[in-house]
Amino acid sequence: MGRKSILKNRKEKNKKVEQWTQAILPKLKKTDLGELTMDDLASLMKKSKSTIYQYFTTKEEIFEYITQVRIDKLYMYKNELTEEILRLDYRCEALGRILIEGAKDVSSFFLRQLKEHYPSSWRIIEEFLFGLLEDLKQFYILGIESNLFKPVSSELLIKLDEYFIMQLITDDNFFSQTEETLESIIKNYMFLKFEGLMK
Repeated sequence: MGRKSILKNRKEKNKKVEQWTQAILPKLKKTDLGELTMDDLASLMKKSKSTIYQYFTTKEEIFEYITQVRIDKLYMYKNELTEEILRLDYRCEALGRILIEGAKDVSSFFLRQLKEHYPSSWRIIEEFLFGLLEDLKQFYILGIESNLFKPVSSELLIKLDEYFIMQLITDDNFFSQTEETLESIIKNYMFLKFEGLMK
């Protein structure tokens, strides 16, 4: 049984902490997150457990931090996308960039594990994705009304995005049957979607 963290004030997280926590993501692509211990995480981060405990109390807190750092960066892209949508000056690369940055060093298996074992971390992702879907819905409506897009059902378009964004990205069974990565599937999806929509 591992040592319990003693409740005390934690050090403020800085750029170095961000770097060594984000650096473990590629190592977690096929890891069962439910089996990880604080010792495992310390080893993956190449830090002592005492160093980890200076900044984090629990594994949940580590994964919430890793997730929040990634999502905070994605909000910057999302804000750019929102501006493009309002100007109707949109290129599918912008949305692709958001999703590809989010998928960088991450697998569908990791996302499903996060959803199962660290629901508070998954909620951070979900909140971001629901906001993104809402922006896309407005974009489709504006694009169709302004004759930029073919006159198709905006409800159907958003349902396709909802399935892709909320379900397919965590479907590691799908990814185990293909050579494609999460990043390549996102690129293909964006290309097919917007090439088909444009007039």
